[in-house]
Amino acid sequence: MTLLAGRRVLLVEDESLVAMLAEDMLLDLGCEVVVAMRLDKALAQARTGSFDLAVLDVNLGDTRSYPVADLLFERGTPFLFATGYGRQGLEEAYKAVPVLQKPYQAAPLKHLLTRLLMGEPPTREGTGGGPMPCGCHISREQQPFQVDHCS
Repeated sequence: MTLLAGRRVLLVEDESLVAMLAEDMLLDLGCEVVVAMRLDKALAQARTGSFDLAVLDVNLGDTRSYPVADLLFERGTPFLFATGYGRQGLEEAYKAVPVLQKPYQAAPLKHLLTRLLMGEPPTREGTGGGPMPCGCHISREQQPFQVDHCS
């Protein structure tokens, strides 16, 4: 049993095949998953649902997932951004949020979600906090994947 077993995760991803792949990975980790593929659905879920974690694709077609991130900040729900652009693709206010480099891979997804559960919720830049320190003690040489936020 892992720390992720039974955790409710909001997955915001607008590409159906990518969403299915990420959902399968989360299910394999023992998570309960709610998928939202559009901004309006993601906002509704973030407002009314109860989640332990969230994974937000940054780009949702012609819009961004930042309004969902703002709701999650307010609710104290830990989340990460998933993007193919890395940290450089984020607006400045969100650069303290952990980033999962796309395409989704199971090991870095598990790693970052576990870190989110063990640490403080992410904060907006300029509101205190900062990059979340990593408690994994895995050196860069030992990591078979790219994680933007490990120290």
